[in-house]
Amino acid sequence: MTIKLVVVKPFLGFKRGDAITDPGEIARLLAAGHAGSVVRVLSEV
Repeated sequence: MTIKLVVVKPFLGFKRGDAITDPGEIARLLAAGHAGSVVRVLSEV
């Protein structure tokens, strides 16, 4: 299983409900302080 992010507060062009699955993008967004705008969800790929 992998982790995806689901947007709960819009930011940087992402809308509520958008799923972010790219590991590099996930790391970049979390490092940039956007963790409060997303939830982490386990995803079966």
